[in-house]
Amino acid sequence: MSTAERVFKLLLRAYPVEFRAAYGHEMLVLFRDQRRAGSGGARFWAECSWDVARSAPALRMESWQSRRQMGPQLTETIAMRKTMAILSILIGAIEAVNGLIEGRAAAATGLDASAIVVVTLVVAAGVLLLTSGVALASRSARAPALSLGAALACLAVFVLIGVAFPRMSIFSMMLGIGFPIALLLFLRFGRGESARIVA
Repeated sequence: MSTAERVFKLLLRAYPVEFRAAYGHEMLVLFRDQRRAGSGGARFWAECSWDVARSAPALRMESWQSRRQMGPQLTETIAMRKTMAILSILIGAIEAVNGLIEGRAAAATGLDASAIVVVTLVVAAGVLLLTSGVALASRSARAPALSLGAALACLAVFVLIGVAFPRMSIFSMMLGIGFPIALLLFLRFGRGESARIVA
C-alpha cells in the first residue's frame, strides 16, 4: 500500500464506521483509479480533503443521532449479546470438559463403541457452543449464523443422547438441552433491530 493510500485511509476515518463499512472499499478503489489516471497533485488532495470535510460531519451527526435515539435499546442489546457470549463460552467449555470426564469414567468401567460416540458428540457440541460464544463476543458478522448452527447441533446431539444413549449426567443433559433453547430464543427474539448495528 502506497503512502498516498495510507493518507487517504486516514482521511476516510472522518466518516462513521457504518459508512466506511458500506462504502470504504469502493472509495479506495476510486482513489486508486484516479491516482493511476494521473491525479495526485496539490489540487487533487485539496479536492479530496474538501469532499471529506464537507460530507463527513453530516454523516457523523446522522450516525450519532441514530445511535442516540436507540441508546437504551442498543445498550440492552449489547449487554444481552455479551451475556449470551459469556454463557455460551462457559457452557461450551463445561460440556466439552464434562464429556471428557464422563468418557474417562466410561473407559474405567469398560469402554464400548456407544460410549466413544457419546463422548465424541458431547465434546463436539461443547466446542461448537464455545466457538459460537467467541464469535458473539467478537461481534463477528457470522456470529448469528454460527450460533444458530451451534445451538441446533448441540440440541440435536443431546436429544439423541437422551433417547439413544441415556448415559450422561442429569446436569450435563439439562445444560445441553436448556442452554441451546435459550440461545435459540435469544437469536430469534432477543436481537431486535438494534442488533444489526452491534453485529
